[in-house]
Amino acid sequence: MGTVKQALIALGGNLGTVRDTFIQARKQLDKLPDIELLDSSLLYQTSPVGVAGQPDYLNAVIRVQCCLSANRLLDILLGLERRFGRVRPAPRWSARTLDLDLLDMEGILLDTPKLILPHPRMHERLFVLRPLCDIAPEWIHPRLGLTAQSLHDALLERGEPPITEGMQW
Repeated sequence: MGTVKQALIALGGNLGTVRDTFIQARKQLDKLPDIELLDSSLLYQTSPVGVAGQPDYLNAVIRVQCCLSANRLLDILLGLERRFGRVRPAPRWSARTLDLDLLDMEGILLDTPKLILPHPRMHERLFVLRPLCDIAPEWIHPRLGLTAQSLHDALLERGEPPITEGMQW
């Protein structure tokens, strides 16, 4: 049994009944013996990035506690994506039923072909930072030394359109 760590996981999707998929994915993660759900953000509707002509996304962030390695947790997340119909590889930014991104695991710095921690683009994505601020506004990006809230606010100051209020899920 490894050391207990907290992890932040982003959820995204825009195909099928996304809200229901998120609820089921969250329940399935919480049922696993080595993972405990600690917190969930609100659910936010956002415009797609990179590819026009696809449905809006729903986005959220959850915090879990586990005694797994980052790579083992990633394997579980990828397996869950497959169970909900996610096909990889797929064209970048294509529509998907469920996307689970491991954002951070207690500040661990990783840079391998399989996994980069913290997530390499999370600080550029309002659709990640907005829900992250719901549950961990004081979280500090381990490479940049800035809080989730300050990263969020910096994107707004640069002219990113704010994300409308979220909903319960």
